[in-house]
Amino acid sequence: MLMQQDKADVFLTYCTNAILAQHEAPGLKVIQLPEPLAVGAEYGMTVMNGASEAAGRFAKFVLSGPAQAILTKHGFAAVQ
Repeated sequence: MLMQQDKADVFLTYCTNAILAQHEAPGLKVIQLPEPLAVGAEYGMTVMNGASEAAGRFAKFVLSGPAQAILTKHGFAAVQ
């Protein structure tokens, strides 16, 4: 919104947000930062002892090929 209304010249954000913003405003240009300036977020997942069976199934799904494809489509790196 800020970019579309010319209220900002530059917007720094995570890649996932940049992809969403570009879908909403196709004229936006996304530029990757040089490696020394690039930062990332480390995400983790755990299933607590005593969690429901559904929680375990969800965790397994997140690690599955189809879920990894969905996450990759939205700008997240695949689990390694």
